[in-house]
Parts: sequence; C-alpha cells; structure tokens
Amino acid sequence: MKSIKYKELGLLKDLKEYRSWIAMKSRCYAKSLKDDGNYRKNNIQVCDDWIDNFYKFYLDMGKAPSIKYTIDRIDNNKNYCKSNCRWATMSEQSKNRGDFNILIKYNNEEMVLKDWARKLDIKYATLYNRVITRKIPFNEAIKLPLRTKRFFYDDKYWSLKELSSKFNVKYSLLNDRISSLGWSIEKALFTK
Repeated sequence: MKSIKYKELGLLKDLKEYRSWIAMKSRCYAKSLKDDGNYRKNNIQVCDDWIDNFYKFYLDMGKAPSIKYTIDRIDNNKNYCKSNCRWATMSEQSKNRGDFNILIKYNNEEMVLKDWARKLDIKYATLYNRVITRKIPFNEAIKLPLRTKRFFYDDKYWSLKELSSKFNVKYSLLNDRISSLGWSIEKALFTK
C-alpha cells in the first residue's frame, strides 16, 4: 500500500477504520469497562505498532470492505496485531467465538449449530435442546419428527396445515389469526 497522507484520510472521526481502531483500544484498556471483562481477564493487548499509531493500523489492515465489517481477532486468545486480525462481518465474528458456538461436523461438512438449524429448517432452540441439553447425537437429533401443534375442531385434532388445506384458508392468514390475534379456530377459519 502506498504511503498515506493525512489529507487523504479526511477527518479521522468520520472514518469507519478509525472508529474501529478506537473501539479496539477501548475494549482492551478503558477504565470504565468492568475489570472482569474477557479482554482484561485474558490480558488481550494491542500490538506496539498499533497502540498509538492509527496510520500504521490503517496501513496494515487497509480499508474495511464496507460499513458492515469490523476488526476481528482470528485467534481470540491472542492480541490485536496484523497477523491475527481481519475485517469481518458480525455473522463471521459470532462464529469465531469458540466458547459460544457449537461446531458440528456431519456428512463431511462443518458448521455451527445455528447454521445447521437454518439449513435443515429446524428451530435452533429445538436442535439445541436435542443435541446439547438432551445429548442426542446430531445425526439422530435431526431425524426426530418435529412436534406440530394440534388444534381440536369438529371432534378431531388437526395441524394448522391440515386445517388450511381442508378449509381452503391461506396458512399464513390462519396462523396469524390463531397465534398472533388469539382467535378461536372457528373464527379464524370462517371469517372472510
């Protein structure tokens, strides 16, 4: 990267990269933060090249790809420095928290549990409960039938999907009427 002149950077406070640099230092050193925070507890520091030199930080990291990116440590147990930092989205960063995310390998693919839930169209809370709380192996947990709420109408229990099909009422409308508005089955089915 060519040398950067102050006038090329404009007003520092307006730069996304400058705000990220300030926030990074604040996480490590601000006295106002609780002493039991993870940064202090793990003694996370900003490297000597960056601590007092925004320009060096900017030269090393470059411009953030967009406003959606912030500075991220690749290894959360190591300090902020050129070899351990990258620009990342919040989604990428959340997946980089080993104590928070549960990595699951299945069919030669590895993803965090939340992404598996999205991919398999299973509620995250359901999958978490099965795999983490109840300790059901992942390959079995994803095959268990999903519970479907049943509604009693005309001396029989029905799923919303069955009611929607039987009475030709749009599923989303029926669901909104019953779940959000609290309507009775009869009112939800027969109100025009």
